[in-house]
Amino acid sequence: MYLSWAVIAAGLAWAPTVWGFNHATTVNYTYQELWKLETTFWDNFLYPANVQQMLAINSTLFTPDVQGRVDITRVFNGSELNTEYLFGLFSDPDHLSLVGVPVAYSITQFSANGNIASATTVVTFNATSFGNLLLPVTIDTWIMWDAEGRIEQYDATFRWFGFLLDTLVEALATSINGTTSQATAALTQLLATTICATHDQYCTGDNQQYTNASTCYDFLTQDIPLGKDYELGRNTLLCREVHEHMVQYDPALHCPHIGPTGGDYCVNDQTYAQKVLQKYFRKSWIAGGSSDEDIWLAD
Repeated sequence: MYLSWAVIAAGLAWAPTVWGFNHATTVNYTYQELWKLETTFWDNFLYPANVQQMLAINSTLFTPDVQGRVDITRVFNGSELNTEYLFGLFSDPDHLSLVGVPVAYSITQFSANGNIASATTVVTFNATSFGNLLLPVTIDTWIMWDAEGRIEQYDATFRWFGFLLDTLVEALATSINGTTSQATAALTQLLATTICATHDQYCTGDNQQYTNASTCYDFLTQDIPLGKDYELGRNTLLCREVHEHMVQYDPALHCPHIGPTGGDYCVNDQTYAQKVLQKYFRKSWIAGGSSDEDIWLAD
């Protein structure tokens, strides 16, 4: 029995729909191309290359409507916001920062297919605020690229971040010849003082969040907790430390994030289950694009 090419073509076009797959818009890179795209991102993540990305405002490494999620913080939408947080957050070695600037990386796990890569990358940070302490930070990522080699969505997890925070506190305790409790108190005071100074400098006029520096300091040190390792996107001091770095770039957007309201970023608006089950991504991470059982896909 012979079938015409028209029948065969029609069958092939129909089959993906039946199986729950849609390859019409699938981008297929080779393994080597995906490795190059992955390393290109990390090359630009390192200091001082990240400074140039930050100065671009909208990094060309991202699509304009890029979606990103970081487990210890929140989701970030759009190229400008992702440029600020992924590159600007770690681009100033002279400013108070928890982990400082990234100076080297090593990809220890990598698997890629189509336009998606999953990787584990150990990034060495120079914690310049903690006596130039060199810290290896493990970051697990899923990244998806479009046909132009731009990141259209990513999902990142900081592995062992609680252990990292404890290590920083212990290093501070050693430097002040004190206990970890004293170091935690000192860190709280230092972060609050820095955030309030940034507020006084950039959050003026309609962007003002606190009546004065004293009100700011009291709120940050007395009314909210320092925060746990998973609370950099909740109503904590650590969350405001993250966003404080961004205030200089866009005060109107970021001043509320360091203020009492938290500006929709430093707020306790999710339960544990809501965070885990949040429907966010536009495209499925499942190879082939099957979405029937993907609970993270946005409605």
